[in-house]
Amino acid sequence: RELGPGVSGASAELAAIVRPAEGPGATPTPAPSSATDTVDGSHLAAYALGAEQRFVLGVAAPRREPGDHTIASVAAVLLSLLTGEHQSGTGAARSSALVRLLLGAAPEDVAPLLGGKRWVVVHACPDGPAAPDAVAASALGTALGSALVDVDGGVVRVLVAADREPDPQPGWTCGVSSAVGPREWATADTQAARALARARATRTPLVRHSERPGLADLVPSAEAEAHARTLLAPIATNPALPETLRTWLSLHGSWDRTAVALSVHRNTVRQRVARCAALLGVDLDDPDVRMELWFALRQEPGARG
Repeated sequence: RELGPGVSGASAELAAIVRPAEGPGATPTPAPSSATDTVDGSHLAAYALGAEQRFVLGVAAPRREPGDHTIASVAAVLLSLLTGEHQSGTGAARSSALVRLLLGAAPEDVAPLLGGKRWVVVHACPDGPAAPDAVAASALGTALGSALVDVDGGVVRVLVAADREPDPQPGWTCGVSSAVGPREWATADTQAARALARARATRTPLVRHSERPGLADLVPSAEAEAHARTLLAPIATNPALPETLRTWLSLHGSWDRTAVALSVHRNTVRQRVARCAALLGVDLDDPDVRMELWFALRQEPGARG
């Protein structure tokens, strides 16, 4: 049916929200990958299809049904493929970037082919029991504004240009890294994995890696790292122990939430934490001990912004 003037105008406004700014005087600001509104009884949605051609998919419906967002996201994926333009650049540019990486180029050398200088890594897992498939992963990538998607077991990893702020996605639990340059992509990947673990443990749709400055920033990094290596040496040979201890401390000593975050049984968490306490020779009920261990564990790669 024909849309009324109010609905048409609101749809145009939604399209302007998700469409990246352009022009020499445009200020680069994060643009959401989708936006919704309700006007005159019509439910409206807009989905960004790409940055270079600035295409937008607009949807108007008299009512909103379960599954509508997923269907529209899949349609956005297919339309993005048909238009041949993505936030991350053309398929030829991505192919060239992959070949250069395989032949030994550094990430910072190929990043310009992908269309961004600063990036965030998103780790996401579906809320249901089923593992994500290629279509669902592509739909998530489109919703986040990126075609750089990888399905790794039950987790989807997406590399997103930092000028797009990742939003919570229906049906997904997400962890988002801090914005980094290409040289720090591996660190951002670790940050996103830990943010996702915390999101799952706390049943939060999206958790971002924190970059808040703290007292630890007053200590020279070389001295802090040396102290951490010495303090954690007794448990460093078994990577599961420091990771379990770090997660347990970050979740305020909750056995159940730590078990969810690490996808292990709560008794396994208890055994690992008890083993850490024995090897380190400390009382983990002492808040001063917890604080010192947290300071040391924060020196691990990817733990700090």
